Amino acid sequence: MPLDHRYALTVGCRVSVERSAGLTMVNWNVATLASPEMRRPPEKDTSVAFECPRCGKPFVATVESESKARRKRGAYLTIGLLLLLSLLVTLPMAFHIGGQVREENDPSTNPMVVLVPLVAVGVIAGPTFFMAGRRYAGVKKYRLVLPNGKLTALVQGHRFD
Repeated sequence: MPLDHRYALTVGCRVSVERSAGLTMVNWNVATLASPEMRRPPEKDTSVAFECPRCGKPFVATVESESKARRKRGAYLTIGLLLLLSLLVTLPMAFHIGGQVREENDPSTNPMVVLVPLVAVGVIAGPTFFMAGRRYAGVKKYRLVLPNGKLTALVQGHRFD
């Protein structure tokens, strides 16, 4: 979803949980709340109140400004791409150096001690940051509003995207 001056809230409400033979199946009712009136704040983060369309529970979410959301998305994408590009250097080096024979009493440190963790970080963190950047929408901190008006981070029976 491209980032622009509008935003959407995706709310999933748990409908049922079925357990059978060691398998748990959770059924969700997922709704997307979007309208032309849902615009991002011009400068600061803003709290937005909304209700679950299925059960009517009140929630609050924090919506980031368009510029802040774009910066964060760009940072995630840049870090992910740099980590993936680092594999173009570290992976061939690991194969090349890993295939060389070392003498038994060689006092120098093994370069594979550094290369293997670098490859592992690139393989795991690169796609993770890249996909997080592609999915980043600038809506965060979903909180349930309790009857006394306080907010709680524990939101049972709901999921947000």
